[in-house]
Amino acid sequence: MAEMKTRVFLIRHGETLWNREQRCQGFADVDLSDKGLDQAHRLGRYLAKLLYLSAVYSSDLVRAKKTAEIIAQKQLLTVQTDPRLRELNQGELEGKNLMSMLGDYPELLEKWMSMPKEVTMPGGESLVQLQARTWQAFSEIIERHRGDSIVIVGHNLCNVTILGKLLDLDLNLFRRLKQHSAALNEIEIGPRGPVILRLNDTHFLD
Repeated sequence: MAEMKTRVFLIRHGETLWNREQRCQGFADVDLSDKGLDQAHRLGRYLAKLLYLSAVYSSDLVRAKKTAEIIAQKQLLTVQTDPRLRELNQGELEGKNLMSMLGDYPELLEKWMSMPKEVTMPGGESLVQLQARTWQAFSEIIERHRGDSIVIVGHNLCNVTILGKLLDLDLNLFRRLKQHSAALNEIEIGPRGPVILRLNDTHFLD
């Protein structure tokens, strides 16, 4: 008897203008740029040719939800949103770029570079808190869809904390994982646990 395996495509949303401007987004509800919309359509077409999906899940923030909706439309599915898949809440830093943060929060940035696991964003949350909620959401979705092929559209740090948990990676080392705009990660989950088949794949955008 064949082993039942669940196939998960964990995706980062398409580009936004704030991505291009290197601004902290967090909970800010920033829309996709024209390039981000094009990326989402390319991703949707690629997945539609690849396989039939059983479900599409997404963060409730517009940049992720819109990416997910474009993927779902090509499969005649509706998006199920979960706020636990939101990006790290960056509190006072949201909307700021690196230069303004260097001036206003130098000690925080220094700690973020050296011991990010110990940092709680002013008015926001920590990577530990983020991972707790994203992993809870991810685990519940997987349990609901055993043996299915599904898409989950999240955000940079949202995805990194899920992938880090799968790899038992210390959160202080999260920068070892990269997530480009509209990147796809493919995870196969069977009786012996998860296997990451693809990481930060964007070949379909070329």
